Amino acid sequence: MIEIIDEQFNIHQEFFLEKLGKIAAGLSLNGTVVIKLGTKEESRELNHYYLKKDYPTDVLSFPFNEQLPDEDYYIGDIFICYPVAEEQAKENHVSINIELSTLMVHGLLHLAGYDHETDSGEMLALQNRAIESHFPSQPS
Repeated sequence: MIEIIDEQFNIHQEFFLEKLGKIAAGLSLNGTVVIKLGTKEESRELNHYYLKKDYPTDVLSFPFNEQLPDEDYYIGDIFICYPVAEEQAKENHVSINIELSTLMVHGLLHLAGYDHETDSGEMLALQNRAIESHFPSQPS
């Protein structure tokens, strides 16, 4: 199950959830993933605390991989900085929905164990294929 926490940006959650669920299943991510959309300040604080980098970043993944008492499996959390995503969408000349899709898939791939900083391009190739096949049309 994927849950999106969006307290202030009002994204079209249903559009993302259906597609992300299919991608997660294809990655054998069976359990709960929580995606939170937040601010630059939240992003900077998380990035500083966990990665010792004192600036906001677009996406952070936090794998938990633990069995919960209610028999659910908690895979982890993904934090997406919505304002940074907006800036990147403008820079890349894409819609905010394409940028959010890319960041959400990027986070899922990290939770599945992929790491673009150590592989030979496999993670980003998977990310691009997932976006092309699952997000061919974007709501405005």
